Amino acid sequence: MNRILPAAFVLFLLLSGCGRPDGTAEPKTQDFALSLKVEASGVQVQSVALPAAVLTAFKRPDKGDIRIVDAHDRPLSVAFVEPNAEQRNSIHLDAIPFGSPTVAGRTGPFSVRVDQRGGSVSIHADGSEAEGFQPGVVFDTRNVRDPAVGIALDAVLPKQRPVTMSIATGPDLKLWEPLAEQVLFRASDGSGLLGGSRIDLPSADLRGRYLRATWQGGPEVRISGATLFTSSVPVVPSISIAVRGLELADQHSLTFSVPSALMPRAMRVRMTSSDGVMPVRLLGRANAEAPWALLAMASLKQGGPGALLEIGDGTARMLRLEADPRSAGFSGPPSIDLQYAPVILAAAFNGDGPYRLVVGNSEAQPKAFALSDLSNISGPMAEAHIVGALPLVAIDLNRSAGLSSFPLKIVALWTVLLAGVALLAFAAYRLVRANDDR
Repeated sequence: MNRILPAAFVLFLLLSGCGRPDGTAEPKTQDFALSLKVEASGVQVQSVALPAAVLTAFKRPDKGDIRIVDAHDRPLSVAFVEPNAEQRNSIHLDAIPFGSPTVAGRTGPFSVRVDQRGGSVSIHADGSEAEGFQPGVVFDTRNVRDPAVGIALDAVLPKQRPVTMSIATGPDLKLWEPLAEQVLFRASDGSGLLGGSRIDLPSADLRGRYLRATWQGGPEVRISGATLFTSSVPVVPSISIAVRGLELADQHSLTFSVPSALMPRAMRVRMTSSDGVMPVRLLGRANAEAPWALLAMASLKQGGPGALLEIGDGTARMLRLEADPRSAGFSGPPSIDLQYAPVILAAAFNGDGPYRLVVGNSEAQPKAFALSDLSNISGPMAEAHIVGALPLVAIDLNRSAGLSSFPLKIVALWTVLLAGVALLAFAAYRLVRANDDR
């Protein structure tokens, strides 16, 4: 017994030292996973757009483990910038029947006349759907000045029936250029659309052009109007990063965990094999104990551009892509590109250069200010640039998984704990042997 007590006391001290967090110690610059040079001109607040390599180097979901330091390793004052949020406007548009008569419950024969320079275009439908025509509506957007970045349809959909909605634009009512495609889904009567009714548009200039919405479905789908979202400045596009190392669990499902601390806001899925047309759905959950929840639905087409699936509020770190059970499933893993929201940092470059950006330390505490604390500039800021960031082609699931993803303190705690258990077992064994020898 005299031998066991000192060993247990030492074990208690070791465990206490490993488990006690030191919240006051700021990690040193060399303790961050990634360090890159920052070039800034002048002593002023400047914006820094973070490349993909920085986004995947974060170890904290709240982006608190990022610093910009001067030549003396002193951190600069930084703030996160919300890109283009204050420049967005919305316009309500009325829907004009186009194709089959399925607007706001209207059926039967109708005529549409659109006047334009040099004449007019007339459309007449006698109640029977013309061959090759899709049901749809058209919106007159010829007087919209700012580029369109999204549209939310005032749609009535049948419950539990996915509807593929296609958005296109054209200078007249004959030629149409596709802009976006999205599956809309209503789970039950009275519920909203899964993932919302907004469809993102690729910053489209609609001046002098029309906008058209078509869908695949029967007369149960009705569109009475839409809200068009515009932006007076170009919207910063999402940062797309491919995922490598995907493996099918079976022919109808693929499951993986998000391989970065930051959560993507969507993912683009493309078919890589000759599987024709395949409806798919995306499910997510926070951890292995939580139930799966439906996040989005889409339809993949062989040789098509793929489908954009919204991930949601960022809590579903485990994702599962399922093919329609009525289909033959995937003959090979699909291509998946994670879509990350752009991150822009503002920094007060008032120290001595050269400057460096460091990121990637789970023990680092958030140090960012509100943007209003750093600057009252209403217009665009001067831009600083990150130098030396290699283009990130893909995230490898095999490299991102494993022991390296655990904090070092947890690894040390478990190592000491297992060593302590082995020490106590050995001491107990020696005690039993000593009692037997008496």
